[in-house]
Amino acid sequence: MGMARGNGISVRFATHAMFGSEFLLRVLRHRGSMEQQVEVIAVEGDQVLVRGQRASACGGCAGKTSCSTLGSWTERPIELRVKNSISAAVGDLVLLEVPDSLLLRVTFRLYVLPMLAFVFVGLAARSLAVELELEHVELLAALAGMGAVIATFAWQMVTPAPKKAALDVRMVKVIRHAGQPV
Repeated sequence: MGMARGNGISVRFATHAMFGSEFLLRVLRHRGSMEQQVEVIAVEGDQVLVRGQRASACGGCAGKTSCSTLGSWTERPIELRVKNSISAAVGDLVLLEVPDSLLLRVTFRLYVLPMLAFVFVGLAARSLAVELELEHVELLAALAGMGAVIATFAWQMVTPAPKKAALDVRMVKVIRHAGQPV
């Protein structure tokens, strides 16, 4: 049975009581990921260059037709170099796996960090403007916040991404070999 913690019960106990141990084991073993079908367009040593559609990752999103963040109004191809761990050949259709952890890191860098910079720098600028009794306090706060967003993006452009991120994308299997009928 689960262990009591303070006045409440442990999450493990509650989950076990509601769903059973099989559910708990599946949750603990789950390694979330996004899968993407791509075509191998070049083989270069132990690396392959693959091409796929960028917008297909947004396929289930209700805002797909109105979103311009990824240019989902047009399906733009994206090319990526990946380690050829399954001996794929040019023309093969392969399945790539991108772990959720990589997607969360990218999302944090592109969306959360700039938004936090906007909010906190804007609040600090507003407080300073009020303290100094300046006019147009909200305008100054908004300009400072937008400047912080631009500075965050500029910092990310000059700061190299961690090398581990490139290793997270992996080839899972060949879906269709080159020359096979569709």
